[in-house]
Amino acid sequence: MCTDVGAARQLWPRAGLVVLGDELLDAVAAAALERRSDVVVVADESPDPKVWGAALAVGADRVLALPRDDDTLCDALADGAEGEGPDAPVLAVVGGCGGAGASSLAAALALTAGRRRAAVGGGDPRVLLIDADPWGGGLDVLLGVESVPGLRWSDLASTHGRVSGAALSRSLPRVEGLAVLAWDRGAAVPAPAETVRAVLSAGRRGHDLVVADLPRHLDAAAEEILARAASVLLVVPDDVHAVGAACGVAEGLAGWAGGAGLVVRRRRRGLPPDLIAETLALPLVATVDDDVRFRRSVEEGLGPLARRTAVGRTAREVLDALGLELR
Repeated sequence: MCTDVGAARQLWPRAGLVVLGDELLDAVAAAALERRSDVVVVADESPDPKVWGAALAVGADRVLALPRDDDTLCDALADGAEGEGPDAPVLAVVGGCGGAGASSLAAALALTAGRRRAAVGGGDPRVLLIDADPWGGGLDVLLGVESVPGLRWSDLASTHGRVSGAALSRSLPRVEGLAVLAWDRGAAVPAPAETVRAVLSAGRRGHDLVVADLPRHLDAAAEEILARAASVLLVVPDDVHAVGAACGVAEGLAGWAGGAGLVVRRRRRGLPPDLIAETLALPLVATVDDDVRFRRSVEEGLGPLARRTAVGRTAREVLDALGLELR
């Protein structure tokens, strides 16, 4: 914090956000500081009309009257602290039936994206994996981090309004740098839609990619994620019963996601993937073979990509096919 314009001169062009008291407007104008974006002027509840003209003269984006606009100022400060840039893309994964393997693919996609970012010198993978299915088996169990301390959905149940993306990321369990938001064991109460909205917004600000595992029966929380998803994958086994069950899920996705695609889980002598894609009226993105190494890796608590598995190969193919631009 600077108490005079001279002290602020060096910080002026580099600060993420500049907050000016209305009493400094004349001094800033006289100093002829270069124009920049993200300048906010704060004034009393009923600022003098001259304040508006002086604020425009120094290039301010807005004038906030305190305490009326306290929440708006807090949001602006949080945006400045977390930096600029677009929100991270969201990749949603849904199973067409029980046991389709959607959770496994979601976890593999998140881990693979994180490894790729680290491999090109990106440092912290900055990938968030969200378990949005309260009745699933638990993504933390799948990844072998169920005993790792950190926030779970139950800890965020009363969350609303703005959440710090950086603080959320630091508070979650991690595996290979991947942040994981999962459920506690036992009976789970679906998170309110406003909680999911706040958490997802924070996750998109604090990460480069968000991968979400959604329930088949789309509730209000899942719809919050679908409304913001860049791509949606429907995972369907290659048998008649599974395809029949997936028809209803595909219809539900059609109203939300224009970018829905299909991943077929293949077994021996199953239905042709192209036929399944035609039946569900979805483009085929990739296929994934059953792999005993994958099941063994998960059962041993090593995570889905501890060994070279079919789901790992599929995750790489899917990321290449979707071409998601990480933030």
